[in-house]
Amino acid sequence: MAGCALLVSSDLFFIAKVKEAAAACSREVKTVRSHDALQREAAAGGEGGLLLIDLEKPTMPLEVLAGVARELAERNWKVASFFSHVHVETAEKAQQAGLPQPMARSKFVRVLPELLASL
Repeated sequence: MAGCALLVSSDLFFIAKVKEAAAACSREVKTVRSHDALQREAAAGGEGGLLLIDLEKPTMPLEVLAGVARELAERNWKVASFFSHVHVETAEKAQQAGLPQPMARSKFVRVLPELLASL
């Protein structure tokens, strides 16, 4: 059985793009917009899921996202965060908050199928 994939974003266009990529890999991505929803879906997702964080349109503070990411990493979840390449300061803030290796959105789009296939 495939693991759970969760996307934290409020960008409707990009949410659709991620869901389209997931469907092409026969995977499902659930969008979460609140800390409660993220905690609930992550708990239901069990071990070995995938957390995707849009740093351009986060729906909760970076520190909260970093805390959840650390908790999920302990349960063998992969975490990928991404940002617009023109907003390098966004990546720096994310790293300072504790999110692992944010990537430019263009790179994220290239590696997304691989991330989804790993579930």
